[in-house]
Amino acid sequence: MEPQAPVLIRVRALLDEPPGGELDALIELVGRRVRAVRDRRMRGEVLRTCLEESDDAAVVALLERIYQGSVAGRPVHRELMQELALDSGLLRDLGYDRITDLYEVAHWASLPAVTRMFMGDRHRGNPTAAEAMDDNEHLELSAGERRSLARGKDRYSLDRILHDRDPRVIAVFLDNPRATERDVIRIAAMRPTKPEILRGLARHRRWATRYRVRLALACNPYTPLPISTQLVPTLMLQDLRELVSGLPVSPELRETARAAIDARMASRSQAAPPLAEPPAAPSPGPEPDDG
Repeated sequence: MEPQAPVLIRVRALLDEPPGGELDALIELVGRRVRAVRDRRMRGEVLRTCLEESDDAAVVALLERIYQGSVAGRPVHRELMQELALDSGLLRDLGYDRITDLYEVAHWASLPAVTRMFMGDRHRGNPTAAEAMDDNEHLELSAGERRSLARGKDRYSLDRILHDRDPRVIAVFLDNPRATERDVIRIAAMRPTKPEILRGLARHRRWATRYRVRLALACNPYTPLPISTQLVPTLMLQDLRELVSGLPVSPELRETARAAIDARMASRSQAAPPLAEPPAAPSPGPEPDDG
């Protein structure tokens, strides 16, 4: 059902404001409140509270501006977009009725990037046997024994824990101080895998902000779609191009990456200084006197 016209008018008015208007002030306030929290787990709560305190039009306009600013490479916008992407429950916690209303506002305002943020995980059908298993083909041990190894120091065992299909085992491993970024990238890129493992990794305060981890999550077809699509605008241009042309990703993710490329190129074009005017031709001198 189409939302009331005043809501759509307010969304457009906020987005059409000149720099320094109400929407920019709101983004500055939200960014300041989020950055003031050092515990990353609490940052999502702060951002969710800010969204709860804003009306529907302001939330939709805020998300659109954050998305576009992130694509353009603005630090505050990219940081907020990253928080939205890596806390998959942040928007869902607004409640079903509010999400439905926000989805309708974004849809009728013709803001596809924001509309996608309110879409649920795409149904993947029944899991394959490999996806359904909670075992580890490299370690024939119980889940409790594998969790104990995931806390340990033995590199041989830790290398085999990376292949575990039990989200609880991987969660323990991610907290192990001996886990390396290379290990975590392997987990983020693993396929087939359980979406729960990738969702847990996306929320991890130590690893989720690492660029190569975010890239691996965005490229993995088992990552829940709301996470991967919201990670797209935080990626560098060369990686966006890979998503469009060089990687087997979902049509939704490819279209999101293509839109991000177009927006970023348009932003760069607008930021480019105008070409210098060619020097004016010298004015002709006085006509020679025939007399």
